[in-house]
Amino acid sequence: MSEPYTILVVDDEKVIRDGCALILQPEGYQVATAANGQEALEILRTEPINLVLCDLKMPVMGALEVLEVAGTHYPEVPIIIITGHGTVANAVECMQKGAYDFVTKPFRVDHLTLVVKRALEKQKLERQARELREEQARNLYTLASEQSRLHTIINCMADGVLVTNRDLEVVLCNPALMRLLELSTPPPQPGPLSYYLDDSSLKEAIYTLLTAPEQDNITYISQELRKGRAYLRALSAPFYGPDLQLLGVVTVFHDITGFKELDEMKNEFVQMVSHELRAPLSAIKMQHTVILDGLAGDLTEKQRELLVRAHAKIQGLLDLINELLNVARMEAGHCQLEQVPLSLGGVLTDLVELLQTKAANQKIVLQLITPPNLPLIQADRRSMEEVFMNLLCNAINYSPNGGDVKISAVSHCEYLEVLVSDTGVGLEPEEIPKIFDKFYRAKHPQTRQVIGTGLGLAIVKNLIEAHRGSIQVESQPGVGTTFRVLLPTVSSGQGSDFVRS
Repeated sequence: MSEPYTILVVDDEKVIRDGCALILQPEGYQVATAANGQEALEILRTEPINLVLCDLKMPVMGALEVLEVAGTHYPEVPIIIITGHGTVANAVECMQKGAYDFVTKPFRVDHLTLVVKRALEKQKLERQARELREEQARNLYTLASEQSRLHTIINCMADGVLVTNRDLEVVLCNPALMRLLELSTPPPQPGPLSYYLDDSSLKEAIYTLLTAPEQDNITYISQELRKGRAYLRALSAPFYGPDLQLLGVVTVFHDITGFKELDEMKNEFVQMVSHELRAPLSAIKMQHTVILDGLAGDLTEKQRELLVRAHAKIQGLLDLINELLNVARMEAGHCQLEQVPLSLGGVLTDLVELLQTKAANQKIVLQLITPPNLPLIQADRRSMEEVFMNLLCNAINYSPNGGDVKISAVSHCEYLEVLVSDTGVGLEPEEIPKIFDKFYRAKHPQTRQVIGTGLGLAIVKNLIEAHRGSIQVESQPGVGTTFRVLLPTVSSGQGSDFVRS
């Protein structure tokens, strides 16, 4: 034992006190003594006592009086009665007063030590039980506090929260979700997901998270849903118990209707302005063409030079307007793509042949590297021509000091990888996340003469994503830039409508 137990022996006979000490001290106990009950109570008030051996009959105060006081003030201390009159009546009365047990004089050594050990073991178990009850009470209080705090946070969230278990049953939803889904009264919990939102893509996303193998490492699935006139962004993620067992999926719904409406208004405004500008600009361009062709009379060299410059600026404005309209149509989902099985190798060959003269004029070696039997992709030919024409022209324009521009393609079974690489000026690290933004153009002293709208890469990204593909860029200043385009092949199917991570 880490600390010896202290036993108080109370008896008016010194020989009994000394005898108990001789028996208990070899067992590892510390022994305190008192001649009567009054002395015993004084010792209990001033010293830590683990157990009391108390004589039943003593002058001043006997065991029954000690039991009454100790039972009120020291209930955790067991009391064993020592008596020379061990009748049944005495034993019953002592037990009723709260005594643990009693031993009769003269007592055997083994019997006394056994009763003491049992009493101390009972005291130890009661203390442990009391500590466990207190710890349980604290844990329950903490758990209740955490649940209350979590419940308050979820109920006060502006975003909707939906929690489903492994059986696709809804076990929790907050008031914000009720408002988003226009539900007046909450369906029963747990209840089927279809009672809340009968959307096949949401069910597929949740089922995917519940059944995905661990090696897939899918941390969340993001998708857009439509509920009446509302647009919702749903972000679903699995949650686990303390033993890392999958318990279910929590989905957070964010109302993006306002953003959608604002974006639609922006697209309508761009289209309206673009249409209003394109008509007069086209008319001005035609009139310039008439003048430049000499149909309105002869021109001096200076007049022709000024008109040619104005003609180029007008053409630049028309290109900008056309690209703005293309972006607006794509973002609004109005872009019509005729996706058919397409051999991308033929498209790339035609583009490289078309741009060889432009590349040669800038002392650039333009190469195409493709294997003979590339798999077909499901794509719109004009869109693919626009994508890779834009990437190749960028590679040539941003290699002002000559160098190499290379386009290569390789099959990876389910998708086709196309790399467009150059040895040009490259991009600074902080520019890379911005290059697909509309109107953004990388700034470099050697490429100030490059004319553009800053919409080309935005169109490229939209077209590739419309074909369920992806585009990435790697670049180092002074070393060059590589664009990596991934496009699904015909055999890989149509892909999925939601984003996984």
